[in-house]
Amino acid sequence: MITPPNQPPSDRRPSPVLLIFLIFPALGILAAAAFALANRGETGAPPTPLPVTLAQPSLINQPAPNFELPGLDGQPERLSSYRGRVVFINFWATWCEPCRRELPALDAFATPGAKVLAVNSGETAEQVESFLAAGGIQTLAVLLDTDLALTHRYSADRLPMTYVLDPAGVVRYIHLGEITANDLAAYVAALAPGS
Repeated sequence: MITPPNQPPSDRRPSPVLLIFLIFPALGILAAAAFALANRGETGAPPTPLPVTLAQPSLINQPAPNFELPGLDGQPERLSSYRGRVVFINFWATWCEPCRRELPALDAFATPGAKVLAVNSGETAEQVESFLAAGGIQTLAVLLDTDLALTHRYSADRLPMTYVLDPAGVVRYIHLGEITANDLAAYVAALAPGS
């Protein structure tokens, strides 16, 4: 049978493009409705947002929180006993590669009017002692923060991190990453009395 030119064939199917424009929006509406119903909860209240973690307030230009930690010899060291000197509080661990690189510079640093306190974050005295012996680190004042309380108090969440205190015990700089002998000398020159 021949169809006249102005009449559409009776068995003609709808265009695939037309199906896409009709089916996909309908599926989207159904999915949105299902999602809204699933997230309504039993009370119909909107879901509770996730808790927000607030950033720690900066310690810059604030008095450094005082602390007392045991050294490798078991004797306690108190931060406040170093008032009148520039103090470097260095947070480190044996597994941290930049920490390993900076320890010789910290160990060799000896300048009147300055003190380095190397706070090990979370390791035992045995781990630290064997690591230091293998690396030839001998004079560095190493303190043990085995429970990470001081590390958290100072927000030292990335290692190494060094807090630089002026002689009055105020945090003036936070050095994130490996610190060098030149960095140490520059901080002392900037903060030591009479410089």
